[in-house]
Amino acid sequence: MLSQLHVINYALIDDMEVEFGKGLNIITGETGAGKSILVGALGLILGMRASPDVIRTGAKKCTVETIFELYLQHPALKLLNDMGIETENGELILRRDVLLEGRSRCYANGLSIPVRTLRELGRALVDLHGQHDHQSLLNIDQHLNFLDGFGGLQTARAQVEKSYHQVVQLQNRLIEKTAVAQRQRERRELLDFQIKEIHAAKPDPGEDERLQREQSVLLHAERLLEIAYQIEQVLYEGEQSVADQLGEGAHLLNEAAQMDSGLEPIAEELNGLRYGAEELARAFGDYANRVEHNPQRLSEVTERLETLNALKKKYGGDLESVLSYEKKAQQELELTDELEASIKKIQIKIDDAMQTFAHCCEKLSKGRHKAAGKLSKAICRALRELGMPDVQFDVQLDRRPDPEGLIECDGQRFEAGPQGIERGEFFISTNPGEAIRPLVKVASGGEISRIMLAMKTVLAHTDSVQVLIFDEIDIGISGRIAEVVGKKLRDLSETYQTISITHLPQIAKMADRHFSVRKEVVDQRAVTRVIPLNEETRADELALMMGGEEISELTLQHAREMLAAKP
Repeated sequence: MLSQLHVINYALIDDMEVEFGKGLNIITGETGAGKSILVGALGLILGMRASPDVIRTGAKKCTVETIFELYLQHPALKLLNDMGIETENGELILRRDVLLEGRSRCYANGLSIPVRTLRELGRALVDLHGQHDHQSLLNIDQHLNFLDGFGGLQTARAQVEKSYHQVVQLQNRLIEKTAVAQRQRERRELLDFQIKEIHAAKPDPGEDERLQREQSVLLHAERLLEIAYQIEQVLYEGEQSVADQLGEGAHLLNEAAQMDSGLEPIAEELNGLRYGAEELARAFGDYANRVEHNPQRLSEVTERLETLNALKKKYGGDLESVLSYEKKAQQELELTDELEASIKKIQIKIDDAMQTFAHCCEKLSKGRHKAAGKLSKAICRALRELGMPDVQFDVQLDRRPDPEGLIECDGQRFEAGPQGIERGEFFISTNPGEAIRPLVKVASGGEISRIMLAMKTVLAHTDSVQVLIFDEIDIGISGRIAEVVGKKLRDLSETYQTISITHLPQIAKMADRHFSVRKEVVDQRAVTRVIPLNEETRADELALMMGGEEISELTLQHAREMLAAKP
């Protein structure tokens, strides 16, 4: 509910505060008093275009501030929560300042917000109908919402939206998985080659060190043979060999030990050295027998080392790292296989989800076509009661072909989304002989207001916007039709807070709260005032609307009777 409007330095308004109430709020006043100024100020707080021309002469800025009281599940609360704006007990204070240099500043509960956010909040809070562009009825995207609300199709539509998001979610997963799989496919050939290369070489940890030692022996075989032979000669085979000399020393020491038993341990030790020299000589002889000059084996070892070194260079600093790389590459290949299997499973899920989505869309579509006929008849009936006897109203539903569309019907694919498979638009003809055409092209503000009044009457309890403002709803009507319009507004105000500007007493008498807009001269300057009326002053206002400046007692009595006789 819009509970308060405060306007400062806007056009002819210097400082004005209006407290609206529940039900039907009626605003009346003479032509030129400033009723349109009041609507303009309301439009400003709803995010409409601002111009410094609206600033009162002599002021540096104008300010419009409103207080809304929101019910617990109001859609605007989610918008505010998403923006991090807190509300206390559902109270929302919107303010907009328009500066002389043309800029404007917008605030929600004291926090600065951009104009587009103010406009988005405005759409969730208020429907303003008249010579303005804030009407949800003129937003084609809202037409399906009206139809679905009228047809009680919210559950079917929620199922469509849910199944659509499931399809989109699965498709996004498929795109991600496919992208990863494509990168894996590009690596698969490389990984497969690398695994085969390592597997074919069959490296063994430590093998390269062993081969390096063998390669060194093969490279120096001749010199190693020479050294072994020379050592063998020195130790045992040659003249004056170590073994011979140790033997002579042992013979002498054994003789001495017979004379001095204390030398026996040393004699044994010397004998051991002689035997050790002989053993070393035999060892080098055996070594010489093992060492051979083998160019073929040297070539094999060198080639094998080259293979192992190439693997180490490509896959790690040692053979353990090479084998570790092979293991990881094999695991990556297995993951690629698992990924391909996962993609197939997701595709199956997508097919199932698209079938579910198509089924939900068809169910919703049938409900919409059924509801469209009923809504058209109901709107026509309501509009005829509101003084448009020749009106034709139609809800046109159409499907857009799309080769990439999510739904296929009779061999052709169609565009589909969270709202279903079709687009909906209202068409109307308000005069006899005129072709039916899109509602958004209807120019008359009064017609738009009456059409919306009829729509809101028919769609009561289905719309989340709870504040309706009607401007110029009484253009071109009088008498009995004015009475009907008043009753419709009265009925509508039981569901929505309704604010209506009118020139007709038949409508004004229905008010729960009545305001009179008046233009006064203060300090030689025109000022617009908004005066709340009581029962007595309301009678005066109605009499003024009926009789002009000269109010007779008869006219005043008639006004009192009108107020007493209101439903």
